[in-house]
Amino acid sequence: MTSQPSAVQERAPAGHPGRASAEARGRWAQEVMALARRWWIELLRERLNLVLSILQPAIWLVFFGAGVERAIDAEVIGTDDYVGFMLAGIVTFTIVGNGISGAMPLLWDKETGYLDRLMSMPIARSTVIVSRFVFQVAQQSAQILLVVLVALLLGVRIAAGPLGLLVILVAAALLTMSVTAAFSALAYAVPQHGTFFAIAGFVSLPLLFMSNAFVPLDAMPGWMAVVARLNPLTYAIEAMRTLVIRGWSAMQQFRKQTGERVQG
Repeated sequence: MTSQPSAVQERAPAGHPGRASAEARGRWAQEVMALARRWWIELLRERLNLVLSILQPAIWLVFFGAGVERAIDAEVIGTDDYVGFMLAGIVTFTIVGNGISGAMPLLWDKETGYLDRLMSMPIARSTVIVSRFVFQVAQQSAQILLVVLVALLLGVRIAAGPLGLLVILVAAALLTMSVTAAFSALAYAVPQHGTFFAIAGFVSLPLLFMSNAFVPLDAMPGWMAVVARLNPLTYAIEAMRTLVIRGWSAMQQFRKQTGERVQG
């Protein structure tokens, strides 16, 4: 069975190569935004899901932070602001959860046969995945901004300032795309949704709790600290946490230490 040509290949106009390439990129972007709009329409139809998905990270920050803060030793975590300390962990916790939920529509499309119909259309196949990335990053950014606003109301101050918040959003966007890509690949690979949920549930919680999301590396048992250092989430969390707690000077030191660990 021959594969359908992509929209970029099929509709590329003759003439000047640069103009043809620009028009093809424009069509590709239109296809991405059209598919992303589909995800938004589906989400807007489920208004309760929309409200809860945006509010849930802020609720975690308020109740988990308020409930645990008094039981935490400031000397162990390196700061007396545990809400600020766990802010990066809550962001990452949300990203992993959204990565699983973000792969679910693709899984349903595969099981219902709609994905086959999409693949038979004259569109670039990459737009199916890229549109999901666009949707996930936009939704995730709204959630993170709300979480940061709640954190500011709770007294947290981002040491790196507004530019640091922008860098946190960029780091969260990159992590969102990575996690969404991993769970989307799992959704396409497994034979049915039961297997997907079993694997995703088995992987997600250990991935989070075997990182420094809520506990610093120095406070972990030796074997757990080794596992946490092998966990890529640890480095994303530490980068965002450093911007929140200590600012740019500490961020430069973190980059140097990370480079030394990679080379070692």
